[in-house]
Amino acid sequence: MIDKIYIPTVYRPENQITYENLPKSLQDITVLVVQEWERPQYKYDCEYIVLPPEIKVGDYMCLPKTRDFIYKYARKEKYAVIDDDIVVVRRNSKYSTGVSDMETSRRLGHEEDVLEMFELLSEWLDEPEVSFTGPSQIQNPPRGSLYAKNTSISSMVFFNGPNFDADLDSLPTLEVRYAEDVLFFLSLLSKGYGNRVSQIFSIENKSLSSKDLAQGVWDQTEYDDVWRDHNRIQELFPEFFKVLLDAAGKRVDGGFRNYGKTSTAWSKCYKSSQREEKDNLLQFF
Repeated sequence: MIDKIYIPTVYRPENQITYENLPKSLQDITVLVVQEWERPQYKYDCEYIVLPPEIKVGDYMCLPKTRDFIYKYARKEKYAVIDDDIVVVRRNSKYSTGVSDMETSRRLGHEEDVLEMFELLSEWLDEPEVSFTGPSQIQNPPRGSLYAKNTSISSMVFFNGPNFDADLDSLPTLEVRYAEDVLFFLSLLSKGYGNRVSQIFSIENKSLSSKDLAQGVWDQTEYDDVWRDHNRIQELFPEFFKVLLDAAGKRVDGGFRNYGKTSTAWSKCYKSSQREEKDNLLQFF
């Protein structure tokens, strides 16, 4: 099993959706990562990490600085980083195995489902080709298999910290605010650190699916900021990340929170690392 679960959170001292939907045994290894000024408001019976005072809401880079802090704090652990508004969903296995195991296409994960998922993903992290893993996004159609390799992942991600510890300090974790996770994961894949994404277990982001739930730090998002950050990722990974434009040169509508569509070649990025490794080996023969 993983060592710790880290949940970065702000503005939700009484509405911890992820934490409250975890079985007690997983709550026992959960750490809420909170702002210094907000810590007294949290009453949950779990471990806490208070962020350094320079990492604060209002700083444009607050989110990536928080994630960077967690990655480096937990670099020697097997751990998960989960958004604070996530619930687990189990899909009907007929989409992956051809054999149905429920009457509906999917259902909210029960306690035993969540425990099974954590055990499975933790085991995957022990396999040499898997450095990070997680459930799929419920809005993405299943792939027709138990898992997909080297593909999109977000919001609930499990890491084998020691796998990429030697490269962590050189990765661009503080380059952009928006899609900072995309940039981080492309960086891992480009260095040969593969992922695996479950097609049986998925997650739902309640901030996106509920009109009644505040979106927190995303409420202050500006279109131009997203545009700038997406272009920066494209500059760093031009072969694997594209900002999609129409014939007039404007962003194509859609994408995450409707700030414009992008195209990410996850598998191609990982394969590029394997070609480079092969080329490096061939030079010795």
